[in-house]
Amino acid sequence: MAIFHYTVKIVGRSKGKSVISASAYLNGDVMKNEETGRISYYTSKKEVVYTRLMMCENAPPEWQIVPEENIKRFQKSVRYKRSEDKEAALEKFKITFQKQRLWNEVLKIEKNADAQLGRLFEFALPKEWNRQEQIQYTTDYIQKTFVDRGMCADWSIHDKGDGNPHVHLLLTMRPFNPDHSWGKKEVKDWDFLRDKNGNIVIDESHPNWWQDKKNPDRHGIRIPVLDENGIQKMGARNRLQWKRVLTDATGWNNPKNCELWRSEWAKVCNEHLPLHNQVDHRSYEKQGKLQIPTIHEGADARKIEQKFLAGQEIKG
Repeated sequence: MAIFHYTVKIVGRSKGKSVISASAYLNGDVMKNEETGRISYYTSKKEVVYTRLMMCENAPPEWQIVPEENIKRFQKSVRYKRSEDKEAALEKFKITFQKQRLWNEVLKIEKNADAQLGRLFEFALPKEWNRQEQIQYTTDYIQKTFVDRGMCADWSIHDKGDGNPHVHLLLTMRPFNPDHSWGKKEVKDWDFLRDKNGNIVIDESHPNWWQDKKNPDRHGIRIPVLDENGIQKMGARNRLQWKRVLTDATGWNNPKNCELWRSEWAKVCNEHLPLHNQVDHRSYEKQGKLQIPTIHEGADARKIEQKFLAGQEIKG
């Protein structure tokens, strides 16, 4: 039976995580953090079988340009001269250069100590698919689910040949404006009255009801700003003051998105798998199963296990 594994994490400054290192890891290459000068080396990762950068429509086109002088410098390197497939080596160098540019630009704009730098995914690929199918179906999914919505996608397929092919995906978290400049993650909006479930209360008869004339879907009951006497405050030009809050400008941080993204990937898998080998993105609990969920151990746990087994063999 095909397995379903799909995790989402945030790479942020507050946890001391490096978005450059994360990209270098999934790309299996060398990248330099221009902010710190630190270089991340992951050239020994031979399981990277495919890597790609997909830029959204409004991203600066010049970020994808690799200067000729950099290409010539790479062609003089030992890595290039020792590579068996020089065309593939040069292509990977160009992709790595573009990814390095993207994430260093992210570091320039995300200066806050608690800034979120990228959204990191890892999800399993059905081993029933051949390599071309893995690439095509993953490309279509990432394009439709993320890139078409304004995110840039840095991703790779890792496969050690152990029956566990999977995708590492790193997404930008700040939108671009139509002029290719960085947009805002958050915008100020009215603080609308909500029910106990967090949904905006709909009552057009309420005296504080408000609706955007240009965008009718933006509506709700505004909450007044009150003084110590319980009277609504007045602002400039004697205008009534209403509570405002910072809201997600893109909707990308909606907690419901993760479940949506998981379900969309499950649909892609099931469209290209036989009926007897379908996957289910839901937890065992939601599926009504009493089965205990497995824990994803990760690469570090695998290394520890291998060292232990090697020691046991020597003792034996």
